[in-house]
Amino acid sequence: MRRFVIVCAVALAAAFVVGVPLFLLQDDDSLPRGADAVVALSGSERTLPAAQTLVGGGIAPMLVVSAERSGRDERRARLCRTKADDVICVYGGPLATSGEAQAISRLAEDRGWDTLILVSSDFERFRLERAFQRCGDFRVATYGVDESWWNSLVGIPLEWVKLAVSETVRRNC
Repeated sequence: MRRFVIVCAVALAAAFVVGVPLFLLQDDDSLPRGADAVVALSGSERTLPAAQTLVGGGIAPMLVVSAERSGRDERRARLCRTKADDVICVYGGPLATSGEAQAISRLAEDRGWDTLILVSSDFERFRLERAFQRCGDFRVATYGVDESWWNSLVGIPLEWVKLAVSETVRRNC
């Protein structure tokens, strides 16, 4: 039992030693002027306000909101009910990242978009950029929002698991 605890502690430490620079210390992509849309991905309550700020600053004319049918995130649900001309809501399904990537890729193809800005938690940007590039024929720039130290502490080890799954089992779009 003691050996198991030591192995787990070493593995967790290694996940943080490599994960912090890989997932947290990357600079945001340079945000292209004239992007077609800013996409507020699900998973964090901080992505929607950041995406709205980017659209309000004129970086793109359209806001795409990844929402959940359950309506757990009241801000997203309220925004999606307003039916604003510059807001499109997509519902990615139960497999959040792959479902979001598929739905948003279809939307981008239907509308002829070639540049999207993805807004997500800082520690998710690496994986999301790879997943979205596999799904569509468009340029992807990422913008990471800072999360609380607690969310980052929990998110980094989980991000390794999600990255492994997205690069092996759910590699397709």
